[in-house]
Amino acid sequence: MQDWQRRFVDFLVATGAFRLGSFTLKSGRQSPTFVNTGLVDDGPGLVELGDAYAARILDTLGADGFDAVFGPAYKGIPLAVATVTGLARSGVRAPYLFDRKERKDHGEEASGNDAAALLVGHRPAPGARLVLVDDVLTTGATKYEAVELLRSLVPDVRFPLLVIAVDREEVGDDGLDAATRFTTATGVPVVAAVRMSEALGHLDDRGLLDGPTRDACRAYLARYGTAAAQAWAAS
Repeated sequence: MQDWQRRFVDFLVATGAFRLGSFTLKSGRQSPTFVNTGLVDDGPGLVELGDAYAARILDTLGADGFDAVFGPAYKGIPLAVATVTGLARSGVRAPYLFDRKERKDHGEEASGNDAAALLVGHRPAPGARLVLVDDVLTTGATKYEAVELLRSLVPDVRFPLLVIAVDREEVGDDGLDAATRFTTATGVPVVAAVRMSEALGHLDDRGLLDGPTRDACRAYLARYGTAAAQAWAAS
């Protein structure tokens, strides 16, 4: 892990956006961990989120590997703004954009093309490279819709990356994790600011996992985790 990732995990724990205990997930699974970046709702918190997303983008693509940052409505909107702010703090200037849930039917945009009526913020040119940002990836429904929409609005648009906050590193009944499933369906690579096994490893190093909690996390990932997560569970 890099220092910025350790700071990010500490921040998530401090804000309650990453919790340990016993939680029933949407999947029905009983998990010892719960992640909800929606609990980050103030300026300092958005700065922390933006810095982490920006660091992941720059580590993966570099400053010249993308043209703009897209956040799908609604949770992705503040993340897109926070990310370009984080990029600016790193000396990289990049625009952001997001989609409207309903087509605008008045004003200058309504009289223009579909992109003007359905997108807010930066107007991407044909062939634009858009980084997608969102909080988590479970079913991925919002992200699938965003990719489909942007491909219909922006000729030859490209998606070098989808960035999420935490990869839970879990597989479904089909044996695939959400990131692999999304990449297979869309061609868009997925990276996380931090993976679950990295976060748990860091917390363990800090002495924040007691024996029963550590055992519960290892057992959960041994049963439901990706190969990498299972390797951490067995270590």
